[in-house]
Amino acid sequence: MSSVSHGMSRSPGSPSVEDWWNSNAGSEVLALEDENVRAVFDSTTGAWIGFQNKASGWKVHRRPELGQCFRLYATWEDRLFNPINGLHCRLVSAALDDSSNEIRFEWDSMHAQDGIELQINLVTRVRLHQGQLKFSGSLKNQSDATVTTLSWPVIGDLVPPENADALFRDNLDYGTMKRTPLWPRMGTERGYYGTNYPIQIEGKGSLLAGIPGAYHFPQRFALITAEFREVETQGIYFGAHDASMRQMICFLSELRPGYLDSFHAIDPALTEVNGTPVHLTFEAVHYPFAAPGETLELPDIVIEPYRGDWHRGIDIYKRWRQTWYRRPECPGWLNEVHSWQQIQIGSAEDDVRTKFVDLTNRARQLSDHGVTALQLVGWNQGGQDRGNPSHDPDQRLGTWDDLKKAITDIEAFGVRVILFNKFVWADVTRPDYLSMLSSAAVDPYGMPYFHPGYEYQTPVQWMSINNRRFMVACLLDPAWGELCEREFEKSLALGASGILYDEAFHHYAATHCFSGKHGHKVPATMASGDLALAETFRRLLQERNRPDFLLSAEAPFDLQHQHYSLSYFRIFSGHIPAERYADPFYPIMIAVTGFDDREMINRALLYRYIISYEPYHFKGDLEDFPLTLNYGKSMDAFRARYSDYLWHGEFRDSAGARVAIAPDAPISYSVFLHSNQSLRAVVLINDDQSIAHEASVELHQAGSLSCASPENAELKRCTSKVKIPARSALVLFEVGK
Repeated sequence: MSSVSHGMSRSPGSPSVEDWWNSNAGSEVLALEDENVRAVFDSTTGAWIGFQNKASGWKVHRRPELGQCFRLYATWEDRLFNPINGLHCRLVSAALDDSSNEIRFEWDSMHAQDGIELQINLVTRVRLHQGQLKFSGSLKNQSDATVTTLSWPVIGDLVPPENADALFRDNLDYGTMKRTPLWPRMGTERGYYGTNYPIQIEGKGSLLAGIPGAYHFPQRFALITAEFREVETQGIYFGAHDASMRQMICFLSELRPGYLDSFHAIDPALTEVNGTPVHLTFEAVHYPFAAPGETLELPDIVIEPYRGDWHRGIDIYKRWRQTWYRRPECPGWLNEVHSWQQIQIGSAEDDVRTKFVDLTNRARQLSDHGVTALQLVGWNQGGQDRGNPSHDPDQRLGTWDDLKKAITDIEAFGVRVILFNKFVWADVTRPDYLSMLSSAAVDPYGMPYFHPGYEYQTPVQWMSINNRRFMVACLLDPAWGELCEREFEKSLALGASGILYDEAFHHYAATHCFSGKHGHKVPATMASGDLALAETFRRLLQERNRPDFLLSAEAPFDLQHQHYSLSYFRIFSGHIPAERYADPFYPIMIAVTGFDDREMINRALLYRYIISYEPYHFKGDLEDFPLTLNYGKSMDAFRARYSDYLWHGEFRDSAGARVAIAPDAPISYSVFLHSNQSLRAVVLINDDQSIAHEASVELHQAGSLSCASPENAELKRCTSKVKIPARSALVLFEVGK
């Protein structure tokens, strides 16, 4: 293999001398091709050197010399930086199978820096079926090193389609889909001091979720979206199709060699700069942590181009999701239109707000206003986010019997009490904290992972001076698992209708536990512990014959949806309802906190979300915000009245209708397919504070139309052109064809 010349002398230590490319690539090739996709691989190195969406003409990878096969990192003794480029490793076989649908590659050793050779066998397979590429493989580590990461597959030359205006990367992040620009501007997501090039690597969540600092949201897919002014959007789906979570996978992009204009984070043209090829990469990074002597299978990575917007990409994910998802048991009331209230009665800063004996009177407002469930927060010893993982009632609020009686009395007037639970942290200020330290998730150096804690109620906490910091627990540790069982049983014994498990996926910066004392693989993914705990809860409910007990959680990741029957999170401007589109009927609840929060309640209608009333940031009473409460009640009555469309009908987001509006009119819409799958409803909401706006709705083969609104719920005949009042919603219903 030889690399192109840079055209000027370079210092040996500069990244500019790295062999990113192979000028001889493409002399001998193996190809997979059908009517939708063509993928070309160099048969001498195994590099992926060509990729085309034949249906649209998009040549995703154009320059063969920039093709990559794999990147690998190995560690041993005190050497942590040992990158291995697959282009420098000996490919012992490359063969196309008899059906011409699959290529198999094998490497029998890895060449690290300083001429070190590692006995690591890597077998990879690429299969093409109906326009979808599936990348799989196995790794056998016969060396003394640990294989920490393996990037496979790697697109070494990600190029936007001709005439595209922009490239974006879309991925799930705390209940929404986060959109990040890749080209012509690319924001870097890690400190420049720790990288050679601007990079984006998935897995770090948004501060908008209300969670400070870094946390890892388990990734299932990423979409590369190409947008145009005049032409239909298109994209590429990258999916990690693994339902076990035993290995972590992230999707990473690099801009090589770097910005042209770092002030504005502008990418150079994807040609060359100073004789160096400019290119974007995109790769699936596996974290196998394969120990010496270990053999393992790699989770499947699926790549499939599509025409259209992000909905078409998630349609690919939905097809795979149907192969493993089983809807969990849940109480019947959860599946009907209803609302909740969240109330905090005690905080970590000793803001003791409501005693248990007074709780019944405070909760009576819920019954008076038809609110179905009360999520009770801060009832545990020390208040919210203090004393974790204790689920004993706070003695300052009353006794166990006081709380149990309050729950019984509240449930007697038709309000379900859902107790806030938390299982992943140990409060380091607990007197018995040291007895829990053996259950800590530890890093590769044997040090426990910690969370910096939250800020509650006082200026001292808001400046992070006296926060209750947390040890991150390993949920796979048997001792911690037994503790969680005991703590969970307390919510059952108190007579509650369910729990909401706060931070059900959140381990702050911990993604793995490296402890050799917990009985799990070293390391084990934290997400696999999340699934194990959920399975434990389900087993306990089965043993206690409590199918009516609600297991719900804050923003559980998709595999957790099999165990937790409801997801709760907050949404913000720019929210993309990817999880709702992926599962139109999974119960999802959002916080409503504003004192005239029509816009948020309209989103509950638009996206089929349950309302959680939370005045004064879940410290107040329902009647503290009458404008919000009254509009929410009218909205839920409206949704119940037309539930065959708006609740039991299938949410399609914007698919199935076209809506024409005036430029800059703040109109959003969604489509629901009636439960009989023959009629449609189009929800239109208007965010303008004072002006009504017109919209023309185009439905293919539409029948007769009627419309109604939360304020005027009676159907009235209408045309496809309607006016949506300011700060309100209007729904067009097909009532016959």
